[in-house]
Amino acid sequence: MSKANTNTVLTGLASGGSVILRHPRWADYDAWAELRRENQSYLTPWEPEWDERHLTRLAYRSRLAKFKKMVGNDEAFPFHVFRASDDRLIGACNITHIQRQVAQSAQLGYWVGEHYARQGFARASVSAATKFCFETLGLHRIEAGVQSENAASIKVLKSAGFLREGTARGYLKINGHWEDHDIYAKLSSD
Repeated sequence: MSKANTNTVLTGLASGGSVILRHPRWADYDAWAELRRENQSYLTPWEPEWDERHLTRLAYRSRLAKFKKMVGNDEAFPFHVFRASDDRLIGACNITHIQRQVAQSAQLGYWVGEHYARQGFARASVSAATKFCFETLGLHRIEAGVQSENAASIKVLKSAGFLREGTARGYLKINGHWEDHDIYAKLSSD
């Protein structure tokens, strides 16, 4: 088991961006719903289809309960990303599908709102999450899947030391279609 819990706070710094990663809280709902609503069309090419109830308080409350259980079971560590300069919610960075025993691995997913893109915030988030995975969770491997058309996300992963390993065909159902994803990974020994 890891030394992390639902009170875990991470910090990250990259050229142009400084962030704080915190587990989602009920007090974050309004800022989260607003950010998601404002960025729906921006995120649509890269995310699963949204259910019409995605932004409701009830759905968010349910999500928080699931997050707490996943953290408690060492299965996932979801984080909201806040700009360090003013504590403004700007995105999310999630460590999911944690595998223990012989694998010691996890998957990484992240996004920042369009207004905060290309300012170093995603890179800072990925760096903080990577450090957390290796140093706190004791993982050996972190993997991220990204569509080949998502040049900005690929640049983030490469700058964080992730290496392309290949393409997973029909990897995730994005916006209603099964999409191929390039797989990038980083090892604790890299």
